[in-house]
Amino acid sequence: MELGHCLEQLGQLEQLEQLLCVSMKYQIDQSGKVEDTNRLTIVAFANGKIKSLKISAVEKQTLVRTMRALDYPEKIFIYKIFAALIFLLIKNEKIEEVVIDKEYPGHKATIKNLLLNLFRRVSKDAPIIDFDNIGKKSAAHKTAWEVFQGKREADMVVKANDIINLLYKNA
Repeated sequence: MELGHCLEQLGQLEQLEQLLCVSMKYQIDQSGKVEDTNRLTIVAFANGKIKSLKISAVEKQTLVRTMRALDYPEKIFIYKIFAALIFLLIKNEKIEEVVIDKEYPGHKATIKNLLLNLFRRVSKDAPIIDFDNIGKKSAAHKTAWEVFQGKREADMVVKANDIINLLYKNA
């Protein structure tokens, strides 16, 4: 009876652990494109846990002006900013894999390499990075959209200097 009771409790403990442990695979989505500098951009993740960040239109305009003065070619500004936003969102999370919505078809390799370089620069292990269509039913999409519409507060607010420091300081 005692052994049976212990095994039963162990089984319950394992079930509880499974319920409490959120999958380490995160979906990431964006509302308000980075290149639309007249509106804010939201990047959000979900995997049972949700988190979002925002950068305002004014901050994006400042960011683009600064990047034009510091960097060339301009065509990759969008992908650098997008990768930096994703990095800032996930850098302190325990993540094994991210699936990023296909926001910029044809530029997956650029975005992935930018993210991998950012993780390397801060000596952190990068998650597995993949791209797929997240879809409107995803919690990541729903969160990003709600923050974009002002129905939910962003967990983080990013300033132009945050991204400038991340991309160009000690680069």
